[in-house]
Amino acid sequence: MTTHRHPMKRKLFIWLIGIFIAAASCLVVVEFIQATRTVRMSNRLFSISVNNAMDDMIDQLNRLKLEDYISQNDRYRLLKFKRIDELNNRMQTLVQENYNLFFDTTLVAVGGTMIDSVHLLPHARVSSADSATIAQYNTLLATRDRLAGSPDFYDRFVNDISDYVVDNIMMPSTFNYNLLDSLIIQNLIANGIDLQPIIGVYDNGNAQFLYCNRSGKELSLLESPYKYRFQLDGMMNPTDYFLVLYFPLPGMLLHEDSAFAFLFRALLIAIIFTLFLLLVRMMSRQHELDQMKNDFINNMTHEIKTPISTIGLACEMLQDNTIVNNPENTKTYIGIIDDANRRMRTLTETILESAKMTDRHATVDKKEVDIHAIIHTVVRGAQLRVDSRGGQLSCHLHADPSTILASEVHITNLLFNLVDNAIKYSPNEVLIDITTSTQGNNIVLEVTDHGIGIDPKQQKHIFEKFYRVPTGDVHNIKGFGIGLNYVKQVVALHHGTITVESTPGQGSTFRVSLPTN
Repeated sequence: MTTHRHPMKRKLFIWLIGIFIAAASCLVVVEFIQATRTVRMSNRLFSISVNNAMDDMIDQLNRLKLEDYISQNDRYRLLKFKRIDELNNRMQTLVQENYNLFFDTTLVAVGGTMIDSVHLLPHARVSSADSATIAQYNTLLATRDRLAGSPDFYDRFVNDISDYVVDNIMMPSTFNYNLLDSLIIQNLIANGIDLQPIIGVYDNGNAQFLYCNRSGKELSLLESPYKYRFQLDGMMNPTDYFLVLYFPLPGMLLHEDSAFAFLFRALLIAIIFTLFLLLVRMMSRQHELDQMKNDFINNMTHEIKTPISTIGLACEMLQDNTIVNNPENTKTYIGIIDDANRRMRTLTETILESAKMTDRHATVDKKEVDIHAIIHTVVRGAQLRVDSRGGQLSCHLHADPSTILASEVHITNLLFNLVDNAIKYSPNEVLIDITTSTQGNNIVLEVTDHGIGIDPKQQKHIFEKFYRVPTGDVHNIKGFGIGLNYVKQVVALHHGTITVESTPGQGSTFRVSLPTN
């Protein structure tokens, strides 16, 4: 029955893994599509917000007067020019409105040009209103001349003001780019974008940047999709200039909500895959444990069946009158029964002791024992088996002192398991060396055989419960797979260490280090 269940379980295990991988893959695809849509929508909303902000900014910029966006020094000069121009206009208007007064040579005297001062002629009979008009004109003239500071100011005024209606208004020395940056940032924030973009002004006619608020980022600005034409008051060729914005952050991180959703999805997928890997590992481990359990049951059944059969056969023979009448034969068969019974008791005690060791709170009663005496006891019990195989069991006991604080029963069983394994896994001539030595406060016990050895891939598993080194389809080595696990637990309870060195085909050495106290 057992042999038919394993393929079904393995097939079910493969099916579960396949279904889980398919479901996880679908989840990844769905989350990727959703994340892509979210990023695309975020970028679209972001672009709309930027466009709205720039439309508002350009509209606001176009409503400003020329003196609002030129540099501070030029702004003062332009305002002075405008004030002088205003005074000239008022003077011209005053003259035009009082034409008869200003051009009546019997009433007033004027200079050769209109900018000369005007005064009443002596003995001229004029009204008080005309006198006030003459005084107003001279006041305006005096104010204008004080602002001008030189007679040729008006000519220079015409030449200088022309600087503000040609392309060089965009030069850094003239244009107030700080105001431009401030307007852009304000309008971006008003439209929900709290990011600091790279800002540039591009002269399309000359194919060059007139301004960039971050030096060296001109190439990034050239690749930016955010380009906007703008027109300033009094500019010629307004379509030749572009405001260009570039946002350094990736599109998917432009909005905090999108970034949070993306990170949450990535974390969720990572958790699912982690759980999937843990589940696969647990299922694989469970399958191995199930296989080892079945092997243990099969081995235990085989081990117990042999002494039971031996006892049954001996009992049948003792029922024969001819054998019963022979004391020697009777003694022989009783001895066989006793050996088989002892074998079953040893198997039972090994299983029970191993079960006790699995308790995390297990303790042992320790006393001073002589490790060499224990070795001699185990060697005497195993000598007959070694001799029957034509082998040799040698002891090299150099530990001094040889006493340790330990459980005599468990240390005896530990050594018995190591020697028993050395005999079982030596298919040809049995050659076993038992060595002891002292290293600091530890006694080191080594059991070396020249048997089949252990593959390096299997060495890390040999101390696991129910684990047995695979030997192919040949099952000629008896055992439950709990002996070395029991040995490791005994070593742990005595606060020692155990290691193995083995080469396939050359043998193995188990090294146990136990503290003396």
